[in-house]
Amino acid sequence: MSAATGFTVDQVRALAARHDEPAWLLEQRLAAFEAWQAAPYPSSQDEDWRRSDFRHLDLERGLPLVTPNGGAHPRPDAADAAGFLSFCDGQLAAQRLAPELEAAGVVLCPLHTALRTHGDLIRDSLMTRCVPVDEDPFTRLHAALWTAGTFLYVPDGVTVPAPLLSAVQLSHGGVAALHHTLVIAGSGAQVEVVEESSGGSADRTLSVPVVEVLAGSGSQVGFSAIQTWHHGVTEVAHRRVWTGRDAQVRLTVGSLGCQMVKSFVGAVLAGEGGSAKLAGIYFPEGGQHLDYTTMQDHRVPHCTSELLFKGALYDRAQAIFRGVVRVRPEAQQTDAYQTNNNLLLGQEARADSMPVLEIEADDVKCSHGATLAHLNDEDLFYLRSRGLESGTAQRMVIAGFFEPVLTTIPLTSLREQLQQAVRERIAQH
Repeated sequence: MSAATGFTVDQVRALAARHDEPAWLLEQRLAAFEAWQAAPYPSSQDEDWRRSDFRHLDLERGLPLVTPNGGAHPRPDAADAAGFLSFCDGQLAAQRLAPELEAAGVVLCPLHTALRTHGDLIRDSLMTRCVPVDEDPFTRLHAALWTAGTFLYVPDGVTVPAPLLSAVQLSHGGVAALHHTLVIAGSGAQVEVVEESSGGSADRTLSVPVVEVLAGSGSQVGFSAIQTWHHGVTEVAHRRVWTGRDAQVRLTVGSLGCQMVKSFVGAVLAGEGGSAKLAGIYFPEGGQHLDYTTMQDHRVPHCTSELLFKGALYDRAQAIFRGVVRVRPEAQQTDAYQTNNNLLLGQEARADSMPVLEIEADDVKCSHGATLAHLNDEDLFYLRSRGLESGTAQRMVIAGFFEPVLTTIPLTSLREQLQQAVRERIAQH
């Protein structure tokens, strides 16, 4: 791969031509790229961005877009999934969907494939309601240069009996990977989705994923996004759910990898009677830097939202949590709560928690809580008094701290993999 001298309009046009994209999508890409060029970095005055410094990426110099590298394409361990898509270096590597789900009208395929079969549905939904193109510089960059994507459509009234998996892998570094995931669940549909991102290298590597989950009226949708990128990767992510009337949604995010993470996680309560649960786990070590901005955006009356983010930090790791509950003037009878718990396991580790309430209605119930603590001596003493040695006692306390979030991940194989990764990280320290 040759070094880039900046992200270019030629890259935009080459992407559209390679996949024979429709004219409307090329127009969207070009408009987004023009907006990106006008402001390639977030303003240091912006509250959501001022605590993370992305100058090490030197984005004016750009990066090559991820392309197949000729490496092996391992199939995901997804025996307990009803279907899966696996991408390696921006290319579809494997896919499967249970025949009975295909017969019921469920679609699980690459986003470029779906453009040929569900183009009108995608045009109405792609970076329009959930994660708008013009939200910030990185959503513009993503809209201009997304390289591959996952598309899931579940028709009205269809229940998917087991989780679905989307696996995104990089076999090398020194590239920009921009994966888009679009999930559309019809009225009364039920589905659980897990997305796992892994790989990369210590080379200058950038991941800019966008996840949009649109839950129709009365649907029940769960989405879990777990990244175990190489510690040299930088990720700027936007993941959000959008609820219709009486929809119930859950969004869980987990970070075990990356050198730097800036993650936007949110729920838009857009249909009366809707509910959203947001959960997160982060476990940085060394000099890892994780910066979360969450948003519970209540736009209509009679909705509920809950948030629970839990992090443990080793060494010189830093975590920043800024959680916003926004209640619009029309959103009366809102019930919203957020909790952020941090466990400091290193003398130089730092965690900053900044809950924010923006309330414009007068008949609501909104609250927040945050904790910052070291390992509890009383808990350790109790376990040691029951015959456990000190190291085992510490491992049990830390693992138990994460369990309320880990149990929300529906795919058994991935949940057990993460639990093992947590245990291994504890053992290393």
